[in-house]
Amino acid sequence: MDEFEQQWQDALEERFGEINEMAEVQSEAHLTTIKIFYFEDLPEEGTLTAVTCGLSNASHPDWKHGKPELIVSLHTSDKSWGFAAGYFASAYFNEKRFSYGDVFLIDDPISQESEMSAYLVFAPSFLNQEESTFELPDRTIHLAGMYPLFASEIDLYDRIGLKEFWHSEGFDMYNSKRAPISG
Repeated sequence: MDEFEQQWQDALEERFGEINEMAEVQSEAHLTTIKIFYFEDLPEEGTLTAVTCGLSNASHPDWKHGKPELIVSLHTSDKSWGFAAGYFASAYFNEKRFSYGDVFLIDDPISQESEMSAYLVFAPSFLNQEESTFELPDRTIHLAGMYPLFASEIDLYDRIGLKEFWHSEGFDMYNSKRAPISG
């Protein structure tokens, strides 16, 4: 584990408690490897939270006041949801901003629990701005929340916007088995 990874792990464990499991993902052989740290029962019992480690090593011209790492929190025990966040971080390293409102889509479902195959980036579900900001010796990290979507919901999201979509009947940010929202 390099110095950054250790500092990030320490900062996360100080704020969230002990990491229960770690995994690595590399979207393609020549791309950056991203680690995923899993926290069970965070923020509440039955919720699995996954946080990436490595996206903040990337550079993007829009990142002026800090760099992102991704966080996924769902009522599930399926680690595929966190793995997918790491996959997107690896696949779009140095390319995408991972800013609020961005959508990431793959061809296949993220998990066997659901047909959802996309993620929407927005504020972390259980953290305020101060709690989702980490000051490390060499960088400021802002956690960016990842919320699963059905591919069929992307057009609706594009049409009605983030605020309306977020408040749509049937949208439950923690439910990995929710039904698609139609509009």
